[in-house]
Amino acid sequence: MTDPQASRHHEHHLRTPTNELSHEEKLKRQARHMQILSGVMLLVLAMLIYSAIFNLDSWSEWVVFGAICATTIGTMIAVNTRR
Repeated sequence: MTDPQASRHHEHHLRTPTNELSHEEKLKRQARHMQILSGVMLLVLAMLIYSAIFNLDSWSEWVVFGAICATTIGTMIAVNTRR
């Protein structure tokens, strides 16, 4: 383990560590992570919309719902890497 001349074995890794990837592979991994994050945010937004349609009764609940939706949409715009 402490021998600097010994070859490093990475059999225990399920995937290559990010610091060992080339620049293009890092960008691909980051893009995939952003797609997953956006998908999760869309799913949360869909669940909030469903909840709003059937459960929100007062104007204050609608204001909170609107703020959550605006924050979710703003975050999706912020993490979008395509220009």
